[in-house]
Amino acid sequence: MCENGFVFALNGVRSRETMARRARADGEPLFRRYDFHSVGQHQRQRMEDAINQADAELIRSADADELARHFADQFALEAPTLVEGAMSISVEETQVDVTGDFMFGAFGPDPTYVAGIRAEYYVPFTGERDMFYCIPSTHSIGLRPLELGEAELTFTYERPNQDVAATKTEFDRELTQIRQNLDWLQQDCRRFNPTLAAQARDSITARKTRLAQMTEGVNALGVPIRRAAAPEPTGQARTSSGQRGRQAQVGRAVERYDIALSFAGENRAYVEEVAAGLKAAGVSVFYDAFETANLWGKNLIDHLAEIYGNSRFVVMFISREYVEKAWTTHERKHAQERSLFAQEEYILPARFDDTQVPGMTTTVAYQDLRRITPQELVNLILAKLRR
Repeated sequence: MCENGFVFALNGVRSRETMARRARADGEPLFRRYDFHSVGQHQRQRMEDAINQADAELIRSADADELARHFADQFALEAPTLVEGAMSISVEETQVDVTGDFMFGAFGPDPTYVAGIRAEYYVPFTGERDMFYCIPSTHSIGLRPLELGEAELTFTYERPNQDVAATKTEFDRELTQIRQNLDWLQQDCRRFNPTLAAQARDSITARKTRLAQMTEGVNALGVPIRRAAAPEPTGQARTSSGQRGRQAQVGRAVERYDIALSFAGENRAYVEEVAAGLKAAGVSVFYDAFETANLWGKNLIDHLAEIYGNSRFVVMFISREYVEKAWTTHERKHAQERSLFAQEEYILPARFDDTQVPGMTTTVAYQDLRRITPQELVNLILAKLRR
């Protein structure tokens, strides 16, 4: 491979006709900036800070094991998930620099350009953008820099002809490398995450002890205690650093809904009846089909984080598909983060089956959708809203 990225058939090297020129070499190298151990240590410190900043009454009154599971789930590391079903491409004419390419005899002192194409492949992803910089314990070398956006990867290729299919060959090869590195990164996350609960419990227990000692000391003074103001109800002050960064980009508050519905597409028929019943009753409800125009053009990662972390209640329609999907996992985690600091119940679980939900204990009361109709669920929600 020459310095300018050209590939040609010499000594068995892959033919130029099957290889596209890689463009945008000034992009960002992925899986090269932070080693996983350092990322894990940083995440442990963030969890420790969150426990120390959590509402004192929550620490005093909550069951230490249950609260530890909540914190462990909230600060668990996850590799980003490629949303390949939403992948897209753009192709345009361009002038391709072939300077130094013997196939074009372009060896003059000045740049030589020929008519060609630029193809850009866009692959959306969910999850923390910065995790793309993390070096997995096992990783491949030779990944070229790519353009890493807020919610998508951009692969750019140029060819001095109109053979778009050749760019797809190179894209498929590089996408396979990205998938492999994400798989390795997720394996590291699976080894790391189970260690968080024990650390969280130790930190919660230590803070409980400090609070008890402080209270004992204050009571010994015999001076009336002034009660602190009620904590911020939205819990936004205690969000993760990744969420804080996303919230800063939103720029304005998202409408606060009475009810946000979180569900997998396989369960839409039931959920749509519930959404229609709530809307007919005058409830402010977030249901994606009601928001088609409003969602058009928005960064859904930021927008949905706001909605599922800032509504009055989230009705979580639990099923096997719900737990497996990337977008519903994104919604669930933001709802659970808000629930952790809420002063009352925030997530209202409704089950299509008995699938276990990460971060949710089996003691949380739920509605069994195998036994009640959509209208009966609407009535229960209205009762919850005291309508």
